[in-house]
Amino acid sequence: MESDGDTEEETIESAVASTDTKQIVVAVQQGQRRRIMKGLTYQIDEKHGYIYLVRTREFKSLNRPIYKVGRTSQCPDTRITRLHKYTKGSEIYLILQCHVNDVSLIEKEILEQFCKKWDPGPDGSEDFIIPTAAEVLEAKQIIFRMVQTYEERRLS
Repeated sequence: MESDGDTEEETIESAVASTDTKQIVVAVQQGQRRRIMKGLTYQIDEKHGYIYLVRTREFKSLNRPIYKVGRTSQCPDTRITRLHKYTKGSEIYLILQCHVNDVSLIEKEILEQFCKKWDPGPDGSEDFIIPTAAEVLEAKQIIFRMVQTYEERRLS
């Protein structure tokens, strides 16, 4: 793809500009301040993150209705490595991308609401909740509304 005399940056720009290719071109170089995905540019110093609701394999196999609210800060063009650390067989019930200054603030507010509604998990952690099957939907709605609130603040 690179011809003699072309710089790596010119090659990347050429690949992004090409309409023939559907490949994702990620420009990650030391000192570079952006990442490119499918022609979109993201500033890497912006905070991007994800809020998720997961049921780990251990609780699923024991048939216990225990779920975890979590967060991870990732640039949108990288896979969400935190979720890959859960054991195979864990179930992800919800995942929402956030474009906010600090995704941990969203998680904190969600956990505060969850602690008012549900009992903590067996380790006493505020991350784990014990909803009934009907309450899983309510938990998802709480998470969605909180992310939506932060997004609306960001856009106004």
